[in-house]
Amino acid sequence: KIHRRVARGEVKLHISNDGPMWWWEEVWAGLILTKRMLFQPGFAVMALYLGWIYAQVVFFLVLLGALLSRDYMWKSYLVGLASLSFAFGALLAIPFSHANWFSRARWTPQRTDSMSFYHTHYVWTSHMVRRCIFTLTLPLASLAYTVSSPGASVSPGVPIAFVGLVGFLSNLAITECVGIIMETFDTSDLQPGANSKHRQNSLPQPARSRRTNYSSYPRICAGFFLAQSLGVFLAAAATGVSGKLTRALGAQISTAIGAAVLPNLTIGLLVVLWRWKTVQVVPDGVLVNLLGETGNGAVLTGSGGTENSTADWKPVLVGHPSGKMRRMSLLEWGKWSRWGEIRRLNKLE
Repeated sequence: KIHRRVARGEVKLHISNDGPMWWWEEVWAGLILTKRMLFQPGFAVMALYLGWIYAQVVFFLVLLGALLSRDYMWKSYLVGLASLSFAFGALLAIPFSHANWFSRARWTPQRTDSMSFYHTHYVWTSHMVRRCIFTLTLPLASLAYTVSSPGASVSPGVPIAFVGLVGFLSNLAITECVGIIMETFDTSDLQPGANSKHRQNSLPQPARSRRTNYSSYPRICAGFFLAQSLGVFLAAAATGVSGKLTRALGAQISTAIGAAVLPNLTIGLLVVLWRWKTVQVVPDGVLVNLLGETGNGAVLTGSGGTENSTADWKPVLVGHPSGKMRRMSLLEWGKWSRWGEIRRLNKLE
């Protein structure tokens, strides 16, 4: 018996072959997808790092207000103007958040993806080096703000300037984390017709004509929801705790306690992002070189698959791969990541 149903909803269609009958089914599917993102390898560290940056922003702003009002006897409107240094620093970071300013492809465009497959050296424009600079400098800026806030013995412009530096680096760190989540969990071009404009060229021609109901990125949105919810929760906790810590221990010691958390999360984040494992992402026999042997400098075969592939199955090749292996980090190794989806579609899992 044939059933016909209008395929409403997006999240449930992303994790199931059937659309929701009621609105709460879509909400429940979103919670399920959020839970799956939480248990992704390494994603909990990423979400906790993002959430703590949000909380640290609130924590430092509250402590800066307490420092200026109690030790420097500033009036409330002056304290508010001083707090704008954080927003000003974040505003200055916006031009630097464009990745193409630091991209290797801006100066030496690569013909294939060989930089991700085989090159093991790092240059100052590589993504990992840039992320290390941004993330490791932020704890140092937090430490500098802690040292510069003993009280009236130091000019008030010094802690205010370091708060602006913390805002500058926090914005860059958040931008990097958001970009990492988007590039790791974007599977739009792997599902035919799904929100495919920015990666539409990687789709085969038959898939471009198909349309689905997707208009968002469910995995990415679930990850953002998890990280931002954690950030709001931690920021609320920091608002309540900061006042008690300031009254009990003083502004400088309270700042030191908050700044001590970030280095540990930074080390955990870099461990999660380090590409240490080589994984096969392209099936055997798909890539051949001009001599008819598998190897580097390969091109796609005319059949688009192996000799044993069925007529209904073709391997997924994104862009112009130069090999079948790729270095992966712990975050990319998860089941719900982009490369996990590619490995599943290529029957490698």
